[in-house]
Amino acid sequence: MKKFKWLLCAFPLLFAACDSQVEVSYQLPNPVKQNLYVEGYFSTLDLKGEERIGTITATYVETEHSSLGDTLLFNRKYEIDKSRGYLKNYMPSELVWRVKSLSMKAVDREVLEVNGLKEGYDSVVHSLPMPEKWRTQLLNPEYEKHLIRAEKHRWEMTHLLKGIYPEKANITEQLTKENRLNFALITIDSVITEGFQNLDRRKCFTYTVFLTEKESFPYYIWEQHVNSNIVPKEFQKYNQGLKAEYKTRYQIAMEPAGGVLCQEREVREGVHTMVNPESGDTATFKSNITLERLYTKQVANESGS
Repeated sequence: MKKFKWLLCAFPLLFAACDSQVEVSYQLPNPVKQNLYVEGYFSTLDLKGEERIGTITATYVETEHSSLGDTLLFNRKYEIDKSRGYLKNYMPSELVWRVKSLSMKAVDREVLEVNGLKEGYDSVVHSLPMPEKWRTQLLNPEYEKHLIRAEKHRWEMTHLLKGIYPEKANITEQLTKENRLNFALITIDSVITEGFQNLDRRKCFTYTVFLTEKESFPYYIWEQHVNSNIVPKEFQKYNQGLKAEYKTRYQIAMEPAGGVLCQEREVREGVHTMVNPESGDTATFKSNITLERLYTKQVANESGS
């Protein structure tokens, strides 16, 4: 039997490569601690079509992944912030990385609990020096569900695969049959596995999710575009009916045995609309948002173990 299998592997043009399958699982025999660097670039295009970067966020946190039976556990602790630019202290999606501690429980891709976000986020906003009108805006109670949804979204994307998949292929149809692409607020266009790459001295399996997502209240990218001198002040009047649609390329690199992350990279190309309530006119602009998260495993002397 072994000889027959070897013969099959000797003819790759006739048979699939014997080592072309990858098994993804999320069970961890021991907790894994990592240092995580989170970076975000937020830019829009001016009236000449030139890209203008307005905000660059940079945050350092510590993470821990573990499993208990079928339950997956995740903890995150804030370390330090190095953000800069126009809205470095005002984007809710980025301020959540400064929450002192956050924990999650999940089974497979379904998040059961997100703890520490609401009170932690409010504490971050109260600790930052800012005009009270900004503080009131950032403390909008409606943001909580959006921030929780964003945490769940990242988990779902990084736990999209479970089982055996070809190392390099379009696996959209397979995931559809496995009922793993049924999301309410986003549309998955395709999922492509891209093989292995070496990151942090680890062999990391990589896949990319191409998706379309909508944002019903993209206030902060509008604020950056309109009020940071990227476009003329006349556009300040276009402050209602704010909507956005993004074409997103979300790449995940992870260790398939255990699902420990190596890297995440999101590239979002957005088309935004805004309305002038006085004239009823609609204007549009484009944004480019790049979000990157780099995971480095802690060594014994760093973790204190």
